Amino acid sequence: MKPFENSSSKSPEQELDDFIDALAMEQQPIESNAQDVAELQSLTRNIKSLRPTSEPRKDFSLELQAKLIKKAKPHELLSWRALVACILVIVFSMSPWSHTNKDLVLAMGQSVKQLQNYHGILQKVSTNAAGESQVIQRIEIWSEANKYATRSEDGIVTVNNGERRWTSQPKSKEITLLPIYLDQHDFDLQKEAKRAQQYPHQIVGQDSIAGRTATRIEIAPPGGLPYYLWIDPVTHMPVQLQTAMQKSLQTTYTFVTLQTDIEVPNSTFNYDPPDGYQIIDQNPDKRVASLDEAITVSGLSPLQPAEKPQRLFASSNRIVFDFENTIVIESKAMAPFVLSPLAIRGQVEELPLEILPDSLRWQQNGLEIKVQGQRSEELAKQLTNNIVIPQVGQVLPNQPAG
Repeated sequence: MKPFENSSSKSPEQELDDFIDALAMEQQPIESNAQDVAELQSLTRNIKSLRPTSEPRKDFSLELQAKLIKKAKPHELLSWRALVACILVIVFSMSPWSHTNKDLVLAMGQSVKQLQNYHGILQKVSTNAAGESQVIQRIEIWSEANKYATRSEDGIVTVNNGERRWTSQPKSKEITLLPIYLDQHDFDLQKEAKRAQQYPHQIVGQDSIAGRTATRIEIAPPGGLPYYLWIDPVTHMPVQLQTAMQKSLQTTYTFVTLQTDIEVPNSTFNYDPPDGYQIIDQNPDKRVASLDEAITVSGLSPLQPAEKPQRLFASSNRIVFDFENTIVIESKAMAPFVLSPLAIRGQVEELPLEILPDSLRWQQNGLEIKVQGQRSEELAKQLTNNIVIPQVGQVLPNQPAG
């Protein structure tokens, strides 16, 4: 990145301001030609590089000020006192003791955790390998606790109020009831803040996002490609997410507007079908209170994971264990098992296992079992002890090489 420009006409305060801004944005700052300013710049750089295990002594700033005043000429004493006071505030605000640089992701996590609700406009842009971008979608979003609602530009409203999920289409006057589990949201603030804290990350710059300056964080998930998250340094809210380039496509999600902790009308999440609308039920699974109730409703004797699910759903011949980011679906095996032509083949109890991205499927004990989501392998191993997922190039016993 290009270093900050310097000018002989700048005041000492401005030179130090520019120097500190450059350090905070991980850029190469320009050294001052003035000896006094250069010494303070050197001090600033040294403070930024420190990694203390505890907070600085309370008398540290007084000692520092005394040393600097001792070097100042008599007629410069008053201005240097004021300057030193300003520098100490600025230096410590971007030093390792503060939350404005290295701890920005931690501050984001704390702010998002305390978030009561939000309302905003989210824009989705797709970019190809040639750098050509196209706006795919702009949606209005309301979120409060476990409730979530969106409205597209053509008026389609989708709501999940924690108990029911549906889509309302005004043009066709239809309401479609949908499964409530595995409801994935584009750029979910809570999930992105959590991921940023879990994965290695570093500050790589600052950019203007929808008219406001935001700090760009590079996040490197283990085994995955790095991606970028932009954080508003004032509100500590994530405001933009950019995925890695995959299959010559990259997606950028931007909150064009974002309001937090506002008054959201209760009617936003109420299920109240208008007169004359047709109801289309694509959600056969109904929530149940216990596994015993799920067994009664489904008529199945399911394989039970060791971990307790957050929610249970059931319908005739079917049980769904909901673990938020992963679901286990157990249903009565009604037909011979056929693997998807796109799948990798594994084994369960020496029977075929279908392996797709974040999805495992097999038949066992008269059941067809599908585990789908981020923890698919972990939860599948809770259901059966004898599961084999091959490594690249590995040929399983009794499996033809071709």
